[in-house]
Amino acid sequence: MNVPNFFSRFTQRQRIKRRLTQATSFGNENIIDSLSAMTRSLRSGQSLASSLHQASITEPCDLLIRLAAAINNGQSLNQACNYLIEADEKQNPAGDLSVVLHVISLASEVGGDAAHHIDALIDTLLDRSYARQDRQAQASTAMASTRLITWLPVVCAAWIVSDSPAIRNTMLATPLGWTCLALGIGLNLVGRMWTNKLINS
Repeated sequence: MNVPNFFSRFTQRQRIKRRLTQATSFGNENIIDSLSAMTRSLRSGQSLASSLHQASITEPCDLLIRLAAAINNGQSLNQACNYLIEADEKQNPAGDLSVVLHVISLASEVGGDAAHHIDALIDTLLDRSYARQDRQAQASTAMASTRLITWLPVVCAAWIVSDSPAIRNTMLATPLGWTCLALGIGLNLVGRMWTNKLINS
């Protein structure tokens, strides 16, 4: 291979990568709508690549736009999926986009009823979305309980200390009182951090 041809192919690959990574951003929140548009096109008789290109126009999302840009620049659908899988798995190996890319790549490579595969993918994404929403709701409830449990002793202690001169003198004027305050605040903070760690895990 001579030098001009080498640089020409290198420049083309770089241009494809830029178009893959710098496409107009629509987000991927509507990925299920985009996949539904793909299945409609597939059932109307279009190929997987053409249905993807059509969906990137009618129901645009970043993922399909990047795949369509790669196809327009001469890459096969399988090659574009593999490139984006490598890029996405470095950031979010268990994310929905990796699942979508794997299914589209397999559908383009193996063939078969692509519309059925995409429908199954949509069901899987919906199940994952419902599971995430359920976890978020449970985490919100747990966080609210944590705030109540950690702030209630502080409020009660402040009210008791302000209401009783004897307790106030004992708590604020003796080493025993300061020791009890330090232990109470420390245990409260440790419990709050421990609970937050459990929720986030």
